[in-house]
Amino acid sequence: MNQVYIVPLLLLVIVPALAQDQKPASIGRVETRYDRLADTTTVKCDLIELGKGAPRLIIQANASFSGKQSNETAIFWLGLSSYKGGATRHTQLSFKEAATLCLQLDSARLEVPVKDYGSDLFELNRLLAERARAEIGREDLQKLLDARSLEGKWGDVEFKFSEAALGSLKDFISRQVFAASYH
Repeated sequence: MNQVYIVPLLLLVIVPALAQDQKPASIGRVETRYDRLADTTTVKCDLIELGKGAPRLIIQANASFSGKQSNETAIFWLGLSSYKGGATRHTQLSFKEAATLCLQLDSARLEVPVKDYGSDLFELNRLLAERARAEIGREDLQKLLDARSLEGKWGDVEFKFSEAALGSLKDFISRQVFAASYH
């Protein structure tokens, strides 16, 4: 008879604890693509997806390197994507003039130049898409690996990395950029 009461009680204690530790399904999802002709691998990892409103911001960690295995040729960048629904030809671009990605890690601040900005208006769907990349050098990547917190700002949009997103970023950098250093 006591077992009947103990099992539900244990479930009441364990299930909420497990739910707190879980991260959203998209955070930390890694996708790898190998281009046989260029002999280059590109890896990306979803880190942040902010808001359903305008603009919606998505941040991904990216690395590319020669061959199929991570090595010293690895280049790292944060992919920045923004989507704004209900857009027309007169909709203002949110990030065209945002030439810098500002990252605040603990007490240090990094200002990373934003490159390869582009935008597309999908008139049928009334969707404005903007994208850019912020390449981060190895010295600054080491600072990211040591960071206990990470916040950022691109244009007027501010964001904060959750513990899960920061953990995924650190894991990604260790495995995809610095992996050759540890072999």
